[in-house]
Amino acid sequence: MDAETYSFGSFIVDPAAGIVERDGIPVTIGGRGVAILCALLEAGGGVVSKDVLLGRAWPNLTVGEANLSVQIAGLRKALGPTPEGGEWIVTVPRIGYRFPASKPDAVVPDGTGPLLAILPFENLSADGVDAYFVDGVVEDIITALSGFTTFSVLSRSASFALRERARDLQVARCPVPVRYLLTGNMRRRGDRLRLTVRLIGAESGRQLWAERFEGDTDQLFQFQDYITEAVAGLVEPGIKKAEIERVRRKPPMALDAYEFYLQALPYFRGTSESSRIEAIRLLEKAVACDDGFSIGLAHAAWAYERQDTFGSGMSDSERNRALQLAERALLHGMNDPLVDAICALVFLNIAGEVDRSLAMLAEAERRCPHNSTVLSLFAFANVMVGDVEAGRQGFLRALKIAPGALDNYELLVGVAIARLFQGEFEDSISWSLRSIAQNGEWLGAYWMLIASYVQLGRIEQARTIVGRLLARAPGMRVPDIERLGRRYAERFQVVIDAMRSAGLPE
Repeated sequence: MDAETYSFGSFIVDPAAGIVERDGIPVTIGGRGVAILCALLEAGGGVVSKDVLLGRAWPNLTVGEANLSVQIAGLRKALGPTPEGGEWIVTVPRIGYRFPASKPDAVVPDGTGPLLAILPFENLSADGVDAYFVDGVVEDIITALSGFTTFSVLSRSASFALRERARDLQVARCPVPVRYLLTGNMRRRGDRLRLTVRLIGAESGRQLWAERFEGDTDQLFQFQDYITEAVAGLVEPGIKKAEIERVRRKPPMALDAYEFYLQALPYFRGTSESSRIEAIRLLEKAVACDDGFSIGLAHAAWAYERQDTFGSGMSDSERNRALQLAERALLHGMNDPLVDAICALVFLNIAGEVDRSLAMLAEAERRCPHNSTVLSLFAFANVMVGDVEAGRQGFLRALKIAPGALDNYELLVGVAIARLFQGEFEDSISWSLRSIAQNGEWLGAYWMLIASYVQLGRIEQARTIVGRLLARAPGMRVPDIERLGRRYAERFQVVIDAMRSAGLPE
């Protein structure tokens, strides 16, 4: 049962099986075409270079770009036009291609966090024994998602009361201000069960996300747990994407603390100075609007920490401000595992409180095992100062339960770091390249790529990557890496030594 499937329009792509289906009917696409399509889908709407696509379709072979053009043309023909009449695969001149992410739904602002209703799934099977299973899946998903604090989930009784009202998926028919609906159906075919779930904007009925899961009938309970875990991870990033789009459409004068927080989130995806400064500005506005807004306080502390991680260091005032914000976030968000996890990272990286941070992260992960951010921070701390293998498994689990998250490139490079520290350099290279394919501005992936190439004796390739790194961060020098390495002195020296060997300026 592999959660790493993709859906768009009427298509579902199963990378593990190499299958593309339209409305349940297989589409004839060759192995290389499927490999290219999966690489584009993995990037989540980002640009994928021609070199990366050539490497995926023709591993360990040298072929010309004309071969790639032929495969792209074949994919476009097989997929046909989008519902709007355009191309699914967009050409980015001189660079590569991208597969645009689904455009999130416009929603009606109501001044609160989003409310999600998980509707009873439709049972498409003739066998009545499946009815309890379908309702049980929904109840478990409601329970799991209720552990999040970034959005609200309608109770089981309220959601089930919408069974008839919400058939047309219009919020006007609902007695509560539901902004998003999670719907689904299940079908039995022989000894196999197929469950399809969709995240829908309640006002317009537009689909924001969809996924399909399959399992054997003798695996009902394991399958139920699997569905719950996967959907719990997938729904949150889907909601965040739509919320971010909603904020971008609103006049700035209408923004409140929550809206400032959402506006700041995209600036965490980059590492440039302008992005870091803008994130701090917006988050300081958020906490000024509401000094008890715990998730805003935690992210503001994190934003200052990133000045140290991706900038030239923190001033004493920035350091003190970050720690002050983190302590205030804990004070106001005592029951929020995400707040605890973010603050733990701040305490680790700024104050060097290793034991406190690892303990906080272990407890946050225990209380909220379906949140990919909690998992990734738990994983990162363990890779850097704790149990490397536990950290690697944490990153892999985060990727499994939230393949739609905005920050998956961070998870990918997290696995790359773990594999570097474990001496699996070729594997580290593979994970680093996947991260770069999703976000070419995430500098950590270049660091791991350089270190792995140096460890394998591929110095020229390492030097080439140093050039690409400097093109994105012209001022980066070895002392910058050394400054960060002091946080994790025992393990990070391999990266520092590699940077120096590959020619990063002193």
